This record gives sequence, C-alpha cells and structure tokens, in this order.
Amino acid sequence: MLIERGAMKVGFATLETMAGGPPGADITYLLPEAESAVSFAIPLNKDLIRPFLAKELPNGRADHEQDNIETNIKAWRLAKVVRDYLREKGYKAEAVVPNNKYREDVPGWQASLPPELSLRYLAARSGVASFGWNGSVGIKGFGTPIIVGGVVTDAKLEPTDPLPPEESFCNKCKLCTKVCGYGMFSDEEETSVTLGGYTFSYAKRINKLRCVLVCGGINGLHNSGQWSTWSPGRYDNPEDDYEVNRLITLGMTAQPKRPLIKDHSKGYNPASYGDQGKIQLTCGNCNLICWGDPAETAKNYKILKNSGCIIQKEDGEIVVLPPDKAKQEFEKMPAKHKRLYYKDYKKKIRKKEKTTPGVMP
Repeated sequence: MLIERGAMKVGFATLETMAGGPPGADITYLLPEAESAVSFAIPLNKDLIRPFLAKELPNGRADHEQDNIETNIKAWRLAKVVRDYLREKGYKAEAVVPNNKYREDVPGWQASLPPELSLRYLAARSGVASFGWNGSVGIKGFGTPIIVGGVVTDAKLEPTDPLPPEESFCNKCKLCTKVCGYGMFSDEEETSVTLGGYTFSYAKRINKLRCVLVCGGINGLHNSGQWSTWSPGRYDNPEDDYEVNRLITLGMTAQPKRPLIKDHSKGYNPASYGDQGKIQLTCGNCNLICWGDPAETAKNYKILKNSGCIIQKEDGEIVVLPPDKAKQEFEKMPAKHKRLYYKDYKKKIRKKEKTTPGVMP
C-alpha cells in the first residue's frame, strides 16, 4: 500500500528489535500498548536540490522549500493512512509526526531536541535506510534526500533486518560535515546506538543548538566566510556552549523583524507551518548533499561552496554576491538594518560579567 503511494522502501520493527536504545527508540511512548512499528521512506525531488544549493534566483529556495514541506506532509498523511487501516482491522495505532515534534517531558528538551520516536532509528533498524557519517539516513543509489515516516501499533508484525554493510550508501567521504555552516558534526569522533543487538555508529554531534542557529535561519554565513546558506544572518559563530545559548536568544529577537526572503516571481513564500508562517527553509544541507554516488555528492559540494553569500536589502529583496563583495555590501548597510543580521553578543556578555563579578550572566 505504501509503495503504491510513493514510498521507496518499507520495513518493520518490534519491541524486541528496538530494545536497548535511548528514549527516542521507545515505540511505546506514543502508544503504551505498541508491539510493532512501520517505517517507510519518501524521496525529495532531486531536480530542485541543486538550484537550492546554488542559490539560484528567483526560485531556487522557494521551489525546494515547497517540495520539502509537501514531502513531509505526504509522509504524515501516509502514516495516517496506515494508522487508519490498522484501526479498521481492530488494532490500536498512532502516526508519528515526521518533523519538529519533540518530547517536552524531557528536562532541557529545547537543547537536546529529543523526538517522540526517532524515525532515523526506526528506519535503520528495520532496513529501510542506513546511517551516513553525519547521522542522516539514506538509501544506496539515492543517498540522504529522503523523508522518513512511521506508525506504531499493537499489531504484532514480522520484523525486517537492518541493511548489511555492503548495502550502505556511505563511503565516509565526510563532505556532509563540511556543508554545515557551524560545524555541528565531528570529523573524527563517533557516537553509537544499540538497538535489538545491532550497533549503529555515526558522527558525534558537537552541539545541537548549532543546528538551531543555522538551520533555524538565525545565522547563515559559513565559518570560512566563503559561502552562506539562504539565511542573511552574519553572526560570529562562538565555540563556547554558553555563548551559543546567548546568541540564540539574541538572534531570535532580531529574526522576527527581518523581512521574509523574497522570491520575485512568487512574492513572499513562507512555509505553511510555524510561527505565523514565518519559518523558511534556509539550510538542510546535511540532508541534501549526499546522493549516494561519490561523484554526484562531490558535485553538490562544489555547487554549494561556490554559491556565494546572501545579502538582504531593507525591502526584503535578496541578492547573491561573491564573499568579498557581500562583506562590503553588508558593511555599507544602515546600522539599524545591519542589527537585524549581526550584533556583538560578546559585548553583552562582557557587560553583564563586569556588573556582576563572579556570577554567570
């Protein structure tokens, strides 16, 4: 049923095959009576990814954004189709929201972002996909531009096995770590998770809030200064975790005041969900870069690296400029407008420390 509706692969997991993992592997969180889970993957449209990476105007961002959102919605709708089918058969079932839904009962969840159920864990353990170096899951011959969905149920389904190593799409080229503007993924250190006797390894995440800063659109300029995401933010990227927290707070006060990124032929094209429609997709590079073929992945990296930097004018229009020219144009902006994209967060910290010695601000 799922394959006929556009899923690339489908697999099944059980309480036993997901056992031993962290809270994100608990299929009973959404349904206490759960015995099994269904996993499936849906592809993103690759034809729209390279224009997004290249920052092609006018529609390079908006077209991929629309496809990405629609694919997430499709995953949610298909999960509900399976849920309803199982309920009609007399079983209990719950669909898993494919993105932006976290376990708010976990202390400090805003920083750790624990999912209600990790669809990556579910996909890897059920053989729908395998882990790449940065922790994204992908499919051999296609790579990581996929959206995974899931359903939990009290039906006792027959589990499917994880993919064998020879079916992995990842050759550990680690280009996926280089496309994160803030370097959230370690180049060398690994983390691992064991699910039902199988151990899966991938890159250690240095600080998930780095992703909040970049993928959330607060900042966009790569640490090298040579390219940016679709976000016009130009903050310095701190290494200290405390300063990261401060920068997020500072950036969020400026970001809602920024004019939405404008695509000239379509007008303002915000996402169809989020804070009054103001959320826009400006990154996601780690999910998009790997196409399961080293040559194609290298080409994607080259496109992104040479894509230039975003500058946003006061009326919301965006321009893409070479890095040196972008820096010059940014410096020419009126101070009031510039503050929407850059503030000296360190200055605020130093001032607080000076007034309250020995106390963390």
